[in-house]
Amino acid sequence: MKKIIVLSTMASYALLATNGDLMMGHGAKATGMGGVGIAVSHGAESAYSNPAMLKDVKGSEFSGSVTMFMPDVNFKNNMDPRNVSSKSDADRSFLPEFSYVHRNKDNIVWGIALGGTAGMGVDQKGKPSGAFNMKTELQVAKLGVPVAYTNGALTLAVEPVLQYSTLQINYMTPRGASNNPKSSSVGFGVNLGVAYDMDNLTLGALYQSKIEANYKDNISKAMGDFGVATVTSGDSLDQPTEIGVGAAYKMGSSTFAMDIKKIEWSKVKGYKDFGWKDQTIVALGYQYNAPTWVLRAGYNHAKSPIQELNGAATNPANYPNAAINFFNLSGFPAVVETHYTLGGDYSVSENLDLSLALVYSPEKTESFDTSMMSAAMTKGAVTSSTAEVKHSQQALTLGMTYKF
Repeated sequence: MKKIIVLSTMASYALLATNGDLMMGHGAKATGMGGVGIAVSHGAESAYSNPAMLKDVKGSEFSGSVTMFMPDVNFKNNMDPRNVSSKSDADRSFLPEFSYVHRNKDNIVWGIALGGTAGMGVDQKGKPSGAFNMKTELQVAKLGVPVAYTNGALTLAVEPVLQYSTLQINYMTPRGASNNPKSSSVGFGVNLGVAYDMDNLTLGALYQSKIEANYKDNISKAMGDFGVATVTSGDSLDQPTEIGVGAAYKMGSSTFAMDIKKIEWSKVKGYKDFGWKDQTIVALGYQYNAPTWVLRAGYNHAKSPIQELNGAATNPANYPNAAINFFNLSGFPAVVETHYTLGGDYSVSENLDLSLALVYSPEKTESFDTSMMSAAMTKGAVTSSTAEVKHSQQALTLGMTYKF
């Protein structure tokens, strides 16, 4: 019970993410390098990116960070005769992360990591945007216990994971306002990591398992209130499998790194029903190490997992598609695709480093056909409509690492 209370506190901050509903990076170091971390060691923070990279921790290390998200989400549905867009009030949130790692023997490192890993949310309550007063909060946090074993140039790692997550969806329909409770879910998964060193080149691989999640009286209730019967997974919204590979090359004081990761949204309950497609994430990072400071820069890109379904008013059978188009853009607008990052460290002492990371995601606009939904709700008075969302994001992460 105590674990669940702690995880709930952590998750309550995670309102928006950048690759689908997943955090682009974890901790100040990986975030400053565009999320790169499969083949680059970020000390204790590697418990999130690839537990095998914990191999480079020399003794004991503690890392902590706080990220301030500043998303800008504007939604418009021209079914509303005012045809105006409105800004979501969920425009600032704070996300803490913590990790501790200890070298137990010459070839074994273990640790513990706790932090928010995913989330989305909007607040259009009271806004004249045709958003039906949509207010959503998906919050996901994970507790991991990584163990890494090194034999020569090869490191293997396993990390059992406990996930605690919550979801709440509320809205206003012609029938009245909803009152859906916040539902929570506990699930289990595992992360597997590999790292192999070849002089100045390091190769890495990562597997994160699917984790099941079910949010009673939210998804099924919302779909029922909007007349959608095609979402057959009920209240399930599982977190997807992640598979990634990475490479890092050191040249003097410089490190060049790249990660490629696949997120399998289309293969899990919930996201599959809402038409999400798999994402391929490409992350590029650069790091320069000086005696008392480190400079980082990065680039991260992945196409939006949300795809438009046929919502045209030419066929009543298109109604579920039109309603799902509306829900994806009004409640879960994971459309941001490109991220530019800067970061760095400053050594206050031999044992203490302070870190900073900045993320800028330029505005992305997406527009989906909601005509059949509008035609049904107005009994044919409106036969053409679109939902449109504009989404951009900035983030600031402050972190510290203490070695002892």
